[in-house]
Amino acid sequence: MNHLRWLNEFELGERWRATYSDGEWDSRLRNRLDAADIDYSYTVKADPRFLDWATATRRGAILWWKPAHCCTFVGWVNRDGRQYAAILDNNYPGRFELTPREQFVRLWAGYGGFALTVMEDPASSLPYRSYEVIDER
Repeated sequence: MNHLRWLNEFELGERWRATYSDGEWDSRLRNRLDAADIDYSYTVKADPRFLDWATATRRGAILWWKPAHCCTFVGWVNRDGRQYAAILDNNYPGRFELTPREQFVRLWAGYGGFALTVMEDPASSLPYRSYEVIDER
């Protein structure tokens, strides 16, 4: 599960993927997490406040995104005066996909509105570009 990797739970993520790589649906995922004694929080109502919380705590979430596909929501990103959902698709894990917030919430609701966050320690902050201006006069 890409979400576990996002939370720096690499071994658990690899074990989960090796055991359960056959697709998923929300109730079966919750049953499997319960059986593994993994704490989580979830919504089935496409409530953007859940994703606001997932962003604020840097935990992200898994959610149904795209037809019949689960992806990792890693947080809201502000760019050019707009807010975007940043998504990691497990088929393309090295690339963030950005979708404007309003469009994302509408489409996410159309895919069922499910999102789940494993309650592990949050991911580290993403690195940012910094620089120092040196006056060459």
